[in-house]
Amino acid sequence: MITENNLLTRIYFNIFPEKFVNYHVYRQKLFVRKLASRIKPHQKLIDIGAGSCQYRNYFEAPKYFSQDVVDNDDSTIDYISGLDPIPVEADSFDFVLCTQVLEHLKEPNSAFSEFYRILVPGGELHLTTHQSFEEHMAPNDFFRFTRYGLKYLAEINGFTVIEISPQGGRGIALAKEIQVLVPRLCRNRVIELIYYFLFSVPLFFVMVILYWVDKLDKEKTLTLNYECIFRKLG
Repeated sequence: MITENNLLTRIYFNIFPEKFVNYHVYRQKLFVRKLASRIKPHQKLIDIGAGSCQYRNYFEAPKYFSQDVVDNDDSTIDYISGLDPIPVEADSFDFVLCTQVLEHLKEPNSAFSEFYRILVPGGELHLTTHQSFEEHMAPNDFFRFTRYGLKYLAEINGFTVIEISPQGGRGIALAKEIQVLVPRLCRNRVIELIYYFLFSVPLFFVMVILYWVDKLDKEKTLTLNYECIFRKLG
């Protein structure tokens, strides 16, 4: 939720519980850990748009494979390619993991088609993407998704929907906006440092309050992210 480009904000993350100050990242990790706990010894997973392979350590080798359009600084990307197609045979993986990537793809429908192709029959796509978030990674930021749009993309490509769950509601979304409001308006490193130095503790208590307020939002029709599980039929 807070930019991590200076020492003070990194300290902020380390001091205060991620569950309150960086909720969507906290939920992402829970989502991936839950998936990792389900993988059996003979099964394989590919992480699409893996970037730095931040989730590699969640999985036992050699179950984890990675894909991205460029290699990372540690040269840990197994398949350097786009999604049109990934250079693997059909029915190659038991699980596809794709976190915070779909919004950056010009052709999300084609991506779902490729996910379906590389999954074994009965394999699962575990995906997260934004519903409500500021533009980022410009200019490669193209879409935001509702639960209905995600369901549509999954079903027209042959998937059955197992789960589409919001990662928080209005309270969490408001907490994120409050945290970044001053830095985003000012775009000044000195002001950002002063802001977090003076208000880090009050901000934390506001985050805690909004975390509990969020539980009153039962419908959660406004959320930062959706986490989805889709299964390939067959």
